[in-house]
Amino acid sequence: MSKLYAKKIIDEFKLEVVSGQDKIENKIDVYGINRAGLELTGYFESGEKSHRIIVMSTKEYLYIMNFEEKERRLRYQKLFSRNIPMIILTDKFEDKLAITVAKESNSLLVRTRTESTSDFTQNVLEFMDDYFAPLIEVHASCVNIFGKGVLLIGESGIGKSEITLDLVKTNHLFVGDDRIVITKKSNELYGKSHEILKNLVEVRGIGIVDVSQTNGYQVILEKTKIDLVIELTQFKKNGIDDSERLGTSFATYEILGASVPYIKIPVSSGRNIPNIIEAAVAKLKIKQSGLYKDETQILSERAIKFNND
Repeated sequence: MSKLYAKKIIDEFKLEVVSGQDKIENKIDVYGINRAGLELTGYFESGEKSHRIIVMSTKEYLYIMNFEEKERRLRYQKLFSRNIPMIILTDKFEDKLAITVAKESNSLLVRTRTESTSDFTQNVLEFMDDYFAPLIEVHASCVNIFGKGVLLIGESGIGKSEITLDLVKTNHLFVGDDRIVITKKSNELYGKSHEILKNLVEVRGIGIVDVSQTNGYQVILEKTKIDLVIELTQFKKNGIDDSERLGTSFATYEILGASVPYIKIPVSSGRNIPNIIEAAVAKLKIKQSGLYKDETQILSERAIKFNND
């Protein structure tokens, strides 16, 4: 997991540093953002929550301005003495005394020019997700098909990389191959390539291929939500055909505690696996749209009609 420093947030959101320039390398150890309502009353949470980033905007300004300057100064001094990694003011927080006290204590105080405080805090939280969200690395390929993220798993040598290249050749989007980093955000899974292997595919007999050079950057997708896990298996492994022939629903596959639709596709000579994967994704989209009709029911209705004619 990458380390998050205040400077990364300052640079990402173009924040103005108004105090504590030498503190911009403060490490952000705790996920989340606090509004300073309780803190300005003199109450501070214990534990990790006491070290969250703090934002002060309209509500905090309207509250603190109920006090005389001497009292406000005391409350700011108490706030800035808590070793909070970064405090963010919006343009709606207009008490310049806060800046004065922050400079006196050399606390890291920054300002955002965004109009919507709620949008700003949400954007910062989403940015922080990349550093604090639980993650796992899996041996797989990842591609986006018809707008759905597909994770291809299976034993080494089954053909995941070659199938991925075939899918990219038919205008689907390449995310990564071999080492896929999966993060969980709001109970949804997102996949991206490991930085070392970004845009690269290893093909037996050829070696390493840079997809961005062979197919262009237009086929590259930085990351994708994982909507479907497909396991590629050997057809009739050990002489047993355990493939599903009349299945009407997707099974589920669990990653980081989140469940994702899952199917197995047997691989054998002569089978057009990329086409089958496209069909699987199309079926998933239809089922999720609510327009799906059970194929076995269709067969049953047709059989009854045929026998009655």
